[in-house]
Amino acid sequence: MDDSKRSRSAKPKPKRSWFKVFVTVFLVVFIAGGAAFAYVANKTFQTAKQSEVELSRGDKSDKRAAAVDLTKDHFSVLLVGTDERPGDTSSRADTMIVATFNKTDKQVNLLSIPRDSLVMIPSVGYEDKINHSYAFGGIDSTIETVETLLDIPIDYYGSINFNGVVAIVDAVGGIDVDVKLPIDTLNSSDKKGGVKLEPGLQRLNGEEALAYARMRYEDPEGDIGRTKRQQQVVQAIIDQSTSFGSITKLNKLMDATSDNFTTNMSLTEAFQLQPFVKSLNTVNRIDLKGTDTKINGAYYYQLDPSSLADAKTMLKEQLNLPETADDSTTTPEVSNDSTVESN
Repeated sequence: MDDSKRSRSAKPKPKRSWFKVFVTVFLVVFIAGGAAFAYVANKTFQTAKQSEVELSRGDKSDKRAAAVDLTKDHFSVLLVGTDERPGDTSSRADTMIVATFNKTDKQVNLLSIPRDSLVMIPSVGYEDKINHSYAFGGIDSTIETVETLLDIPIDYYGSINFNGVVAIVDAVGGIDVDVKLPIDTLNSSDKKGGVKLEPGLQRLNGEEALAYARMRYEDPEGDIGRTKRQQQVVQAIIDQSTSFGSITKLNKLMDATSDNFTTNMSLTEAFQLQPFVKSLNTVNRIDLKGTDTKINGAYYYQLDPSSLADAKTMLKEQLNLPETADDSTTTPEVSNDSTVESN
C-alpha cells in the first residue's frame, strides 16, 4: 500500500447498499417462477444461512436498550472489506463504511473511516490504526472500536474479502467499466504486474476489477481516485447482477457470496427492509477530515476532533439518539450525493 497519498476527506457514494442487491437478485429469481424458483429459493436460504455469522455480543449492541426492530427503528450497518485470504492467520480491514438508515426521512448517511486513522482499540487497550482492530479480534473488535470512536450502536455488519470480489465479478460474467487511467499493478495474489489495463470502456474479469479498485500507486488523486474507482466497480457489479436471468449465473453468484461474505443480518430481516429500500430518497456523505502524521516513524491519519464531533452529531441525529456532553453542536459538513431511484 502507498501511505504517501492520502485524502483529506472520504466521500463514498454507493447508490445502493448490499442488502438491496441481495433482495433485488432474489426478486429477479422470483419472476422466473416454477421449478427454477423453487430450486434457487432453496439455494438462497442455504446461502443466507451459511453467510450469517452472529457477533460474540449477541443480537444487540451494548449501546442499545433493546435490539432494533427493522420494521420501525432507525438502524446502522458497518460495511467492511478485508484483505483476508485463504491460509491467513491475521488480516486487516481495508475498507470501513458506517451507514445509518433513517426510516422517517428515508435517508442513508455514509461515513467512510480512513483505514490508518489513529483510534483507541478497546480489545487491546491502546491506540493504533483502526484497520488493525480486525487483526486483533476480527469483526467483533472492529465493531467495538467503531462504536467507541463514534459513540453510536452498530446494529449490523456486512464483511467481504478480496476473494469475494473476484468470485462475484466472475460469477456474473464480468463487469463493464470505463477504465480511467492505465493500470499496471498487483493481482489478488500480490504478483507485481499481475494486472495491466489501458484506459477505455471494457469488460473486466474478477482479478482485473479488484486490481482496478485497489490500485493506489499510479493514481494522481491518491485515495480520492481510489474511492472513485471503487464506486465504479460496486455500481457495475450491481448493474450486472440485476440484469441477467440465467439460473446458472445466479447459482454461481450465491456460491461466491456464501464463501466470502458474512453478516449478522438474517434473510428474514433483509426482506423486512424491502419497503424501506424501495422508498429510499437520498444518500448523504459525511466528510471525516484529518491530517497525516508520523509517530515513532509510523504513518497515521490523525482525525480532526471538530470534524469527528460533527460527524457523531449527524449520525446520532439520524439514529434519533441523544447527544452527549462532548458532542459538537455545529452543523456537520454533508454532501447530498444522489437521489436513489425506487424500483
